Amino acid sequence: MRKRFVRTTLSMFLLVSIFAASLAGAHAAQVEPRYAGISDIGAYLTISSGGGAKCKGTAEVNRGYTVDLTVELKQDGETIKTWTDSGTGMVSTGGTYYVTSGHDYVVTTTAEVKDSNGRIVETPSKDSPVKSF
Repeated sequence: MRKRFVRTTLSMFLLVSIFAASLAGAHAAQVEPRYAGISDIGAYLTISSGGGAKCKGTAEVNRGYTVDLTVELKQDGETIKTWTDSGTGMVSTGGTYYVTSGHDYVVTTTAEVKDSNGRIVETPSKDSPVKSF
């Protein structure tokens, strides 16, 4: 009887541990860093059948902050085109650039966020999903 109780207890403990670990892993994938000056950042890339890569980066900063926004189109990890803009509130930049086939492409958006004294407070970046063309 005692052995059965020990086995049952250990089995229950093992099941609870596995369940807790799977919940922790699922929750960890949703964690994003918190920033003081920026409320949102985005990186977007679509490529037409003719090779037109439509690139866009966005950043929204909180009141009292400014942003210098840089959007880079990368081919196999190397920057091939850059767009920049700056401002307050919602800022976006980008454009269309024609690319060649046989490569992987990604858009990287980097936002250099400054406070009202012009000090850089954070520099978050975000990548679009990789597109093969």
